[in-house]
Amino acid sequence: MALVTPTSVSEVVRPTTQFPPSVWGHYFVNHLQDEAKLDQWTKRAGVLRRKVKEILKHAQGNPEEIYFLDAFNRLGLSYQFEKEINDALHRIHTTYSNDVDAGDLYSEATRFRVLREGGYKASTDVFEKFKDEQGKTFKKSLTEDVKGLLSLYEAAFLGIQGEYILDEAIAFTSEHLKSSLPNLDPLLAKQVQRALELPTHKRLPRVNVRYFISLYEEIDDKTSEDMRTLLEYAKLDFNLFQAVHERDKRMWWKENGLAEKLSYARNRVVECYVWNMSVAPEPHLSRARVFAAKTLSMISLTDDTYDAYGVYEELKQYTEAIERWDLAAMDELPEYLKPLYHELITLFKETEEELEREGYSYQIGYSKQALQDLCRAYFTEQEWYHNRYTPGTEEYIRVSLISSGYPAAFLLNMVCMKDASIEAFKWGNSRPRIVMASAELARFMDDLVSNEFEQQRGHVVSSIECFMKEKGMTRQEVEDLFKHFYDTAWKDINQACLRPTPFPMYILSKAVNLARVIDGWYICNDEDRYTFSGGSTKEMITALLVDPIPV
Repeated sequence: MALVTPTSVSEVVRPTTQFPPSVWGHYFVNHLQDEAKLDQWTKRAGVLRRKVKEILKHAQGNPEEIYFLDAFNRLGLSYQFEKEINDALHRIHTTYSNDVDAGDLYSEATRFRVLREGGYKASTDVFEKFKDEQGKTFKKSLTEDVKGLLSLYEAAFLGIQGEYILDEAIAFTSEHLKSSLPNLDPLLAKQVQRALELPTHKRLPRVNVRYFISLYEEIDDKTSEDMRTLLEYAKLDFNLFQAVHERDKRMWWKENGLAEKLSYARNRVVECYVWNMSVAPEPHLSRARVFAAKTLSMISLTDDTYDAYGVYEELKQYTEAIERWDLAAMDELPEYLKPLYHELITLFKETEEELEREGYSYQIGYSKQALQDLCRAYFTEQEWYHNRYTPGTEEYIRVSLISSGYPAAFLLNMVCMKDASIEAFKWGNSRPRIVMASAELARFMDDLVSNEFEQQRGHVVSSIECFMKEKGMTRQEVEDLFKHFYDTAWKDINQACLRPTPFPMYILSKAVNLARVIDGWYICNDEDRYTFSGGSTKEMITALLVDPIPV
């Protein structure tokens, strides 16, 4: 097949794609926090933090301790008391295996989940006592305990390979929670409905925090004074988090007009920031978050260039320029691609100079390599499309896991993190299972929700077509297989987070949160919430970045 070598942009026959415009316009350029309120919240938070630390200390050894630890996590406060919480979990775990007969279903499931969330391999043996006499299924009497069923349901999604009792628990609790919905009081029904849509473990961390603050507030009159103190502190902390993101915004909203220059692509600067905020939400990671957000926004534009605008020869030139990684290569690019290339190379050069002064320049080297791998994968897919070639499933998966962007995103989210050692970057660059499991979620779930829209514009074959052609499967069979891949990937992610781990959780959590981003953007509403970012996506971002919680 002859290559198309255009003499001018106007002569090129390009894919036709109509992406929805940005729903934000210049809102975030003008949006500012109330400095007087921030000062007031900061002072009050300082007072409450001391009280909350005392609450955590006094809960030690108390039967209610596990519920306080759970509340700290769900309300987004664990990052402030890591040592105290880790010490408490270690102590609870040492007595866990000798205490298999204690507690009702709600208590046992809560304790199991909190330990697993903390990286401790709590044994599933504690759930055997809830099986019937034959040990084949869970006791029918449990169906009356909706609170216990919900707790078991949430806990079961932290399972790993071979923990069949947790698979059984998901099936059992799902069935009975669904059937119980019409008879529940509104507050419990709302909790059950949300969990059935997507369990807490798979949701975006900051979205969870906002939800649980709202939930705890609804039951505030039934809780202790300690819990009310914890709740007030969580509200203030959430609002102060927003102030951090406000400062981030002033750095990442760079008026370079890049999205306007590439008007064929999705303008999703705000969404890119929220994506990275979800991966690395901690307040002290502002610089890392801003770098990753800027880079991801350019990756998004690059992705659309390969998928929805560029023609073969132009994309070949751009891929070769990325390989050279030299501003001089810009002269050989089509005019419309020069601004994108210039911004990308300049961002990396400036960041590398900053990090070199601090002794962390190795971070840029590994990240640059990951971006080069990503563009090579993009171009390989365009070669398939150009040559009307349908790859085999193994070949497709090998390339498309890289083109998902997740192996690159994992490394990019560690850039400017002083705690991210060269060993951590080498490990991430080796594409460990936790990273590739997240990439599998991104690839297969993305293909499921965006395949029809992408094929309308003339897109490279997706994994769905590859499996249907090579394996002779129906679309429904492929979808069922992908759901199996999805479950397996999550179990492998859970396994990778159990102690002992090769690196601390602040490293591993980047891969876990990348997996959660996929579920948060796609699975809940079974649609591409990044491309179509109005509606529920805009509501989510407004709750995270715009609307403070009344205190």
